[in-house]
Amino acid sequence: MSLSSAERNELVRLRLENAEKAIEDAKMLFDNSSLRGAMNRTYYSMFYTVSALAVADGKSFSKHTNLIDYFQEEYAKPEIIDRKYGRALQKAFEDRSEADYQDYLHTTEEQISVRLQEAREFLSIVRQKLLQRSSRPA
Repeated sequence: MSLSSAERNELVRLRLENAEKAIEDAKMLFDNSSLRGAMNRTYYSMFYTVSALAVADGKSFSKHTNLIDYFQEEYAKPEIIDRKYGRALQKAFEDRSEADYQDYLHTTEEQISVRLQEAREFLSIVRQKLLQRSSRPA
C-alpha cells in the first residue's frame, strides 16, 4: 500500500469513523429488533477497526478472512491486544455470515448484545493503541 503519511492517517481516521458509525447503526437496529442488521453492522464495526490497524501498518487485504488472520497473528497471538478480541472478531464474522446468508437466524438477542459491547470495547482499545503509536517520538 503506497500512501503518503498524511493519506494513511486520513484513511485510518476515516475507517475508525466508519467503525463508530457502524456501532451506532447496530445499536439502532438492535433497539428496533432488526437482529440480522444489528449483527451485520456490529461485525462491520470490528472489520473497519481492524482495517484501520492494517492501514496504519501499511497493509491492505482483499479478503475478510485474510484481514482477520492478520489481526490474529500480529495482535492477538502476541497479546498486543487481548486475545479475547481475536475470538470476538472471529465470532462476529461467523455470526454476520449466518445473519446475511442463512434462512434461519440462530444468534440470540443476548449474543448480539455481547458482540455489540465487544465491538465498542475493541474500537476503544484500538484507538488507544493507535494514539500511543502516533504520540511516540520518531
